[in-house]
Amino acid sequence: MRVRSPLARPSVVVSLAVAATFAAIDPSVIARPADAPTPAPLSDTAEITDEAIRLYVAGNFERACDRFRAAAEREPASEARREDTSRCFEGWAWQALSEGRAAEAVALFQQGLLEAPESPVLLRGLGVAAVHAGYAADAIAPLESAVRIDDDVRVRMLLAYLYDRQDEPARATTHLAAVLAREPAHEAARRLTARLERERRAEAGFERESVDGFAIKWPAEAPEERKRLVRRLLHAARVRLERDLRYRPEEPVAVVLYADAEFRSVTGAHAWASGVFDGKIRLPLGVPERDLARLVQHEYAHAAVHELARGRAPRWLQEGLAQWIEGVEADPMLRVPSSMTLPGVEALITDPDPLRARTGYDLALWVVRDLLERGGAPPMAVLLARLGNAEPMETAFARVYGLTLTELESQWRRLLGA
Repeated sequence: MRVRSPLARPSVVVSLAVAATFAAIDPSVIARPADAPTPAPLSDTAEITDEAIRLYVAGNFERACDRFRAAAEREPASEARREDTSRCFEGWAWQALSEGRAAEAVALFQQGLLEAPESPVLLRGLGVAAVHAGYAADAIAPLESAVRIDDDVRVRMLLAYLYDRQDEPARATTHLAAVLAREPAHEAARRLTARLERERRAEAGFERESVDGFAIKWPAEAPEERKRLVRRLLHAARVRLERDLRYRPEEPVAVVLYADAEFRSVTGAHAWASGVFDGKIRLPLGVPERDLARLVQHEYAHAAVHELARGRAPRWLQEGLAQWIEGVEADPMLRVPSSMTLPGVEALITDPDPLRARTGYDLALWVVRDLLERGGAPPMAVLLARLGNAEPMETAFARVYGLTLTELESQWRRLLGA
């Protein structure tokens, strides 16, 4: 979000935040039936299964799944042996996903589904992995199949967010209604339902346009001159972020422009907020032309950082980069207490006190500019990519910049100390 006043409003992390609620498989769930019929000598199949279990527990998933599959091939009529194989691929897939190898996880869940095509756990996992891999559109079919077999509230919420991102509010509302029928007090479902209803009222009669990697909606009466300006500014922002951060959107970026009153109603933004990114870029039409270019760049930067880091970038990095892209100059007179830390900057950014929040934004910009001076935009793009691959911030930062976050804090405290 770009603010005219210091107060910050948290970005909304949608599909990835929901996807992260799904836990990895526990190795203890691997089944080993003792009485399954077998055309081969029981000892041979049992020994293969025993070996597979030992390999699985040791974390050697590839060999374990090969051995489980070999046991299943010896007993093609045994559902339990096929289940062993499918669960092995399931565990392997969740492990890959937890280590940031989302595309590999997609392939592994698909392997598991060959053995158990109606498994809601595998279908759910495939959908979650597809979201993490950046294939949100491909996540919908397996998630819909999963929820038909097992009515899981978490899956319905993820589908609601995905449909919202695809601008299919009717489908999103259907899943939200099912969630609220089961859990009337479900806070996230209630919030999203309320926002979709506000959007429905505000966007009635809006025109839609797909151009240059953007899905744009605006009032039919919006002046053509303003529409041309918005198209031109969005194109310039896309070119800038592709050059600086190697950002190429995997799907069209949603942009919605409202009359000023509707902008406040839909977003809940205060008078000091001049734009919002909550999975969609939302802008008021009445922004003065001189400010619109900076505003578009700021909110598009939020979209880029969110997608590149898969929602894992800390707030100070998000806001610092958005301000840098926008062209905000760092305050040369900025001073901070000697005890200030990056978590402290995060707290300041979201502080309800405008002056403290402004300090948080200024610090975030200063830290990001300091990092960019150490190597320019390419290392920053690498850092975001590492975060997107689920690498912890401390580890990713050290590998990219050659120092720890603690060392960084110590350096800028010395430089910014009174």
